[in-house]
Amino acid sequence: MRRRLVFAIAGAVAAAVTVVGVGTLILTQLDARQRSEGELRRRTTELAAVLSELQPQRARPVAQRFEPALDVDAVELVPLADPPGWLTSADVAQLRAGTSVSTRENDTTYAAAPIVRDGAVPRRAVASIDSAGAQFGSAGRWFVLAGFVTVVLGGAVALWLARSFGRPLAAAESATRRIARGDLAARVPEPRGREDELTRLVHAINDMAASLERSRQTEREFLLSVSHDLRTPLTSISGWAEALTDRTAPDTAAAGRTILAESGRLDRLVRDLLDLARLRAKAFTLHAQPVDLRDIASDAIEGLRPELEDSGLAVRLDAAAETVLVNGDADRLAQVAGNLIENAARYATTAIHITVRSDNRDAILAVDDDGPGIPLEDRPRVFERLYTSLRPTARLGSGTGLGLAIVRELARAMGGDVTVSDATSGGARLVVRLPRVEHASDPQDGSRASGRSR
Repeated sequence: MRRRLVFAIAGAVAAAVTVVGVGTLILTQLDARQRSEGELRRRTTELAAVLSELQPQRARPVAQRFEPALDVDAVELVPLADPPGWLTSADVAQLRAGTSVSTRENDTTYAAAPIVRDGAVPRRAVASIDSAGAQFGSAGRWFVLAGFVTVVLGGAVALWLARSFGRPLAAAESATRRIARGDLAARVPEPRGREDELTRLVHAINDMAASLERSRQTEREFLLSVSHDLRTPLTSISGWAEALTDRTAPDTAAAGRTILAESGRLDRLVRDLLDLARLRAKAFTLHAQPVDLRDIASDAIEGLRPELEDSGLAVRLDAAAETVLVNGDADRLAQVAGNLIENAARYATTAIHITVRSDNRDAILAVDDDGPGIPLEDRPRVFERLYTSLRPTARLGSGTGLGLAIVRELARAMGGDVTVSDATSGGARLVVRLPRVEHASDPQDGSRASGRSR
C-alpha cells in the first residue's frame, strides 16, 4: 500500500506540474507571438513614414540600413502591382487604401506598410519579415528545473504520508493477527495529538480486544461458578444415594428430601442456562397481553416468602393504588420479578423493599435491598451475561451471574430496560422500566413474538 500511495501521489504531482507548466508556457508563447506581430507592424509603419519622405531611389538602401535596428530577418520594398505570395488581394487593397497589414505563416511573421507620397495612391510598400522558432528558451529550462524540484518534493511528501498512514495500519494488522491467534492482551499503539479515521480505527480495535478479554475473563469466572454450583448438589446427591444404596442412611426420608432439594437446585440452574441460551439466540416467544405489574410483584413475593422468611428477611411491597398495566408476557414478567427478588435476597441484611408505580410513560418495578450495595466499577457489567460479582453476600449461595442477565434480556425484549443505582437504605436498587399501557383493550393486546418460536 505504501508503494502504491507514493506512486499515486508522485504521479499526480508530476501530471499536474506537466499539464499546468506546459499549458502556461504554450499560452505565454502564443501571447508573445501576438505581441511581436503587433510590434513588428507598428515599427514597419514607422519605417514607411520615414521612407515616404525620401527620394524613391534612396528608399531601398535606407530601408536596408534600418534592418538591424528593427531586429528582423529582412526588410524589403515590394511593388503592390506584383506583390509577394504572402500578401493576399485583401491585404493589397488595404495597403492601397493606406493601411498597414500583418500576418503569420507557421513561425514567420510578416508586416507591410504603404509608402504614401503627396497623398497619391501608394504604389509600393515596405515589408518586414521575422522568423521565430517555437523554442521555449530559458523559460522552458526553468520550467523543467522547477518541475523536477516539485516532483521530488511531492515524492518526499508522498513517502512521508505513506509512512504516516502505513505505520498505524501495519501495527493494527499485527495486533489483529495476535488477537486472532488468541492473544487478547494485544493492543495497537494509539497515535497522540490527532483525531482522524486511523485514530478511530485504532480505538475500535483496542476496544474490541478489551471487550474480548473481558468476555474471556467472565467466561472463566462463569465456568468456575457453574462448576461449583453443579459439583455441590451432585456431591450431595451422590453421597446420599450411595448411603441409601448401602442402607447406611440414618433417616431415609431425610435423605430423600435432601436429594429432592439438590435436584431442584440442579434443575433451576439448568433451566437458567437454557433460558439464557434461548435469549441470546432470540429463540423464545413472548405471549404479550395487558398485565398488571402489581399482581406480578405480589405473586412473586408470595411464591418466595417462605424462603425469604426462613432467611430472616422482611419483605415490603409498595404498590400504586391504580393499575399499572404493561403489555408483556405474564410468565416472563414473573421470571423477571423473581430473579430481582432472589438477587436482592442474596445480599440483603434484614429487608427487601419492592415498589410498583408508573410515571407518564413507563411502568416501574424497583427492588431495593439493605445490603452492601453495588460498587461503581461493577455497575456497567452487573447485567452482562455470565458475570459474577465479587461483592460479599449476606448468605450462602454465590449465584451464577445468570439471573440479572436474563432480567435485562427479557426487559429489552418487552420494550423496556433495567438499571442499577443506590437504594435509600444504602444497598442496591434495581429498576425495571417497561412501556405502560392505558387500558386492557389496548390495540397492542394479543401475542407478540420475539425471535423464533421454541
